[in-house]
Amino acid sequence: MTIDDVKNLKPYWNVQIANFKDSINEPVFTLLQMAILLNKKKIVGYLLARKSLDINVLSKHNQTALMIACEKKVPLDWIEAILKKGGDLGINVKDDFNETALDKCTFNSKAYQMLLKYGAIESVR
Repeated sequence: MTIDDVKNLKPYWNVQIANFKDSINEPVFTLLQMAILLNKKKIVGYLLARKSLDINVLSKHNQTALMIACEKKVPLDWIEAILKKGGDLGINVKDDFNETALDKCTFNSKAYQMLLKYGAIESVR
């Protein structure tokens, strides 16, 4: 996928459109979430720079882009960019697996510490 492809998909930036499976299952992820999962740095950067992107759109399993980024252990600058884009607003939201973005981070990692600074609340497990 290229940046031009992403530009053409603008009407679909804030809805679930993508699925990893070859079947005709319903969509699971947003374009940003898929770009994070596929480690597409240029596409992630392009989307995060767009004012019309809603950073807190949920996946089918109620996961935010921040949760997916933490789970995939993407570079710290991606996580920071998501937080600065407004991802901190849903920082303590739980997904269908009863986990927050902080729960998806490696304990005490740099990402974990960054989320705490942005207001993440540690859960008791």
